Amino acid sequence: MGLNLLFLGVLLLPWVSALLVACFPKSLVSITLSGLFSAAALYFLSSVGADFKIAYTWFQLGGQEINASFWANSSAQLVLGLVAIVSFCVQLFSKSYLKGDPSIGRYYTYLHLFVGAMTLLLLTDSVFLFYGAWELVGACSYLLISFWHQKQAATQAAKKAFLINRLGDIALLFGLIGLGLHFNTWQFSAMQGIAPTLIGVAIIAGGIAKSAQFPLMSWLPDAMEGPTPASALIHAATMVAAGVFVGVRVFDITSPETHLFMGIIGAISFLSGAVFAIFQKDIKKTLAYSTISQLGLMWMGMGSDASLFHLLTHGIFKAGLFLAAGAVIHTVHSQSLNDMGGLRKKAPVAAFAYLIFGAGLMGLPLTGGFFSKENLAGFLYTSGRAELLVVLAIGMVLTSFYISRQFYLIFMGPLKEGSAEKNSAQNIPIRLLIIASLSIWISRHPFEMPENALLTIYHIPSFWLYITAMTWVIGIAGAYVSRNWIPAENYQFLPRFWPNLFRLIRWKSRSALIFETQILDRLVNGIASLQVILAHLLAWCDRHLVDGILVGGSSSLSLATGKILSRWQSAKVQSYWAMIIVTFALFLLYAVFTK
Repeated sequence: MGLNLLFLGVLLLPWVSALLVACFPKSLVSITLSGLFSAAALYFLSSVGADFKIAYTWFQLGGQEINASFWANSSAQLVLGLVAIVSFCVQLFSKSYLKGDPSIGRYYTYLHLFVGAMTLLLLTDSVFLFYGAWELVGACSYLLISFWHQKQAATQAAKKAFLINRLGDIALLFGLIGLGLHFNTWQFSAMQGIAPTLIGVAIIAGGIAKSAQFPLMSWLPDAMEGPTPASALIHAATMVAAGVFVGVRVFDITSPETHLFMGIIGAISFLSGAVFAIFQKDIKKTLAYSTISQLGLMWMGMGSDASLFHLLTHGIFKAGLFLAAGAVIHTVHSQSLNDMGGLRKKAPVAAFAYLIFGAGLMGLPLTGGFFSKENLAGFLYTSGRAELLVVLAIGMVLTSFYISRQFYLIFMGPLKEGSAEKNSAQNIPIRLLIIASLSIWISRHPFEMPENALLTIYHIPSFWLYITAMTWVIGIAGAYVSRNWIPAENYQFLPRFWPNLFRLIRWKSRSALIFETQILDRLVNGIASLQVILAHLLAWCDRHLVDGILVGGSSSLSLATGKILSRWQSAKVQSYWAMIIVTFALFLLYAVFTK
């Protein structure tokens, strides 16, 4: 099979799969198609080089030819591999988790569309296709968050995600247009030089909203109203990964001031996300704030292979944490930590998985998270960003604290009543992610990563390993001391700690709603009513004037004329002689009287 044909198959298969699943809404059909996509994607990644480009003529605009161009560079290939692995595990887990749901076909269709949009976003080189894929990713996330639309909380969360992301999408649109005009090209790979800071900040604002970074971070915890497997896909490989990927895509063509802006936003998000993860009693919202925190860490190291490497490892263990959390929720039928405890006895696979994935989140040895976090620390140290190492150390303490305490509250202690249900089918994708999250795939040495053709390895000073070990000890010890403490309520970021901004966003949202319902909707409905009235008038004119007078009158005149003239053609010889004699007589009379 040719590489170009294989590439087109990877690009188009999710869209074809969505159509097939919509027509045949069966779990087996969807999982088979997802497995086929994952196998094709991984085979493509194993066959392609470090830089693959292909372009097709699309259309011409103002004498300029616009191509549907695609670019699978090393960063796009790494994230595509993550999408392939996580999407298949999510599909496999969903079969058991949503068993008996009457809308399972619609759910699987959304998943395939989500993967298709993310694949297009990763592989396109065209600014136009990139923004189209960006909007499709947002639309699919809205559909999945509001999947259980009969629940008001789900619809409210989807609206909130949509509105907050629109702020970033508008900024991104202006930034991409400015980028194309500045470089006089609409292909990312052809852009050379440095764009103005304002353009870079506008593009990064789009990434901030999509990856739920400060201050546009409050939509992600509320997005937990969607199905848990969909949350795993959103938090690991698609929605939030898209926000980081746009930063990776434009890093080399943006200014140092833009890079500083990325680092500041990332540092604030890294610490604030970790702090708010501590004050959650909802298992999924803890993981949501954890995602915000880890994405902030990626923004701190943006522009390096270390940041991209952490995106890959984080996507695997965060997807595993969400699927393990889904198994726990499926067991106790609750997301509250108040209803959990002692589940290591009833859900041993989920307990072991949570232990491994939590270790990856903390960056413990023998997990991929250890190498990616230490590589990020090495990048910050060698690039002269030593002050961010202090932020990293504090954040690692907080991370070790909240994930260790959550593990204890869920799996340790006495078993609470009502925790009796198990489902072994959910353990298969969890086991796959456990294997993928181990460091054996990266290095056989537990503390040293070898040089890699795809990634740059950054070495760290020996003193940092002692600091890292101290963060684990302090975090785990703090979790043990406060192991029985469960927050009284979930603390949300904007309404509690930035009320003015929250009120502004709420006022903007309500103003947009009033403008839409009272002005736009009435205008559209008025235009529609006017169209109906005009249609009735045109129909009356057509029926009575055109058909009645013009068409009907001319046809009646033609009929009468035809009847009269038809009498001249009787085929009787005597009638013809009589007409000749009468005509000749009239001619003689005319000749006589005109003299």
